[in-house]
Parts: sequence; structure tokens; C-alpha cells
Amino acid sequence: MSLCFDIGGTRIKYATIDKNYNIEQVNVISTPKNIEGFKQKINEILDTFGEENVGFSVAGIVDYKSKTVKHSPNMLFLNNFSFNEFNRRNIHIEVENDANAACLNSYRIHKIPNMLHITLGTGLGGGAIVNGKLLKSSISVFEIGHISAKFDGKRCGCNNRGCIEKYTGIGHIIEFAKKYNCFDPLEHIFSNYSKDKVYKRIVDRFAQYLGIVVADLINVFGSDLVVFSGGIANNFDAFSQTLKKTVRRRSFVYRIKSCTFAVEENPTFAGLLGIASIFNERLDG
Repeated sequence: MSLCFDIGGTRIKYATIDKNYNIEQVNVISTPKNIEGFKQKINEILDTFGEENVGFSVAGIVDYKSKTVKHSPNMLFLNNFSFNEFNRRNIHIEVENDANAACLNSYRIHKIPNMLHITLGTGLGGGAIVNGKLLKSSISVFEIGHISAKFDGKRCGCNNRGCIEKYTGIGHIIEFAKKYNCFDPLEHIFSNYSKDKVYKRIVDRFAQYLGIVVADLINVFGSDLVVFSGGIANNFDAFSQTLKKTVRRRSFVYRIKSCTFAVEENPTFAGLLGIASIFNERLDG
């Protein structure tokens, strides 16, 4: 049995997961706003459960050797924090970037040795499986949201300009919609994209930018499957046609070698299940 945490800027989900990936005792708490409160809350949970395998899925760049979060854009209090501080007798700790953890869960399900997982939300994240192994170095990699889409585009939180997530993130889609005096909820826009010219323009523009980065990734990795997760992915039917057209136009590898697109089956628990797979199957490579 593993005790797994999925740590986000707003909420922390945690649960115990067995070797058959049965999820038990799911809990959700608000993410503390400082490191003292965070450590206190995690230690309280560890005291309650007493599991030997403890895994953390966290939004940020992870240094694997030191189990340190080098930078977490939405949880700055975690910057340079080592999860080894939670180490106790007989505890085995694992730490993984949240998008990489979701990617591991997709690989656990599909077992396709060359595949991508892309998360659609406030930013753009993801992970890559190459020859059956999670792509990583001494730190978590695959920060695809910070691939440059424009030479001198919008300023990003990473201090670059023109990052792709500044054109595919939820906030940007809302900002673009306002230019057309559209203030409707994104769910409504995507659900009714074919019924309104403005809605279609908003959805197509998002799909075209997303298609650019997907085409680039397929050119690089020659992947056989791309899995999408995140709130926007629930509306895959709304943008899939434009996405595929853009990928076909921009990726010569896609035109030569087929690639399938899918949506994450269980996005709510993808991070937790991905962390559990590290203990259960050593899928992290």
C-alpha cells in the first residue's frame, strides 16, 4: 500500500493506493500558504497513516537526487524545499512533477512505449514516454508550455516571451474571447462552438496554437499516442478536428506515421495513480 499526494497550488489530494491501483481513503485539503503550515499538515497526515511508501506529485521542477522542488510557479514557498525532510525510519519517498505523474498513469493504462501526455489548464504541461521510459534527466523535464511560439510575444512567468502556454492557457482563451465582447464561460463556448461564429473563432485559434506544439513534439519524438488531460480536454470533440488539421499541415512525421489522440480516462486521480505506479511497477524509469 502506498500513501500518495497530489499537491497543487489550491488543493492537496491524498489517498492510499494498493498494488492493484484500488484507491482508498481519498481526502482533499486546501494547500497551506507557507512552508511551516505545509510541513505541519503533511507530518500530521504521515502520522495518521504510517505507510512505508510515500509519494508526492507536485507542480514544479523536481531534482530527483535531492528530492527537491527547484521551482514551483504557483507555490513559491516550496522553492528549494526537499521532501527528504519528511523522511522517517523505514519510509521510502518518491517525488515527481505532476504532469510527469499523469503521463506515467497514461502509460500504465495504454502501455504504448512511445507516447505523450499533455495537460491543458492554466498553463500547458506534459510528459513523454520514450522507448518505455519516462523522459527525464537529473531534473524533471518536458516543460512544453515554455516552448516559444512567438519571437517577441507575451511575457511569461518564466521570464521568457512568447511561450506557447500564453496562447493556450485558460486565462489567454478568456482574454482573447473578451476582444470579441464574449464573456461566456469557457465550457459554454466549447460546448456550443459550432453554433456561433465567435465561439468557433475562439476554439479554432486555441486548437491551432495547440496543434503547433503537438506537431513539433511529434516531429521530435515520433510518438504513437498523445493523451490530453485537464478541464479543456473534456471538450476534445470541439477542437479535435482543427487540432488534427493543424498537426497534419505542420508535421511531416505525422503524415508519414500515424499517431492516435485520446483523452485521459480518470483525470481527477491521474497524478495519484501515476505516483503509485512508481512503487508498483517502477514505471518512472
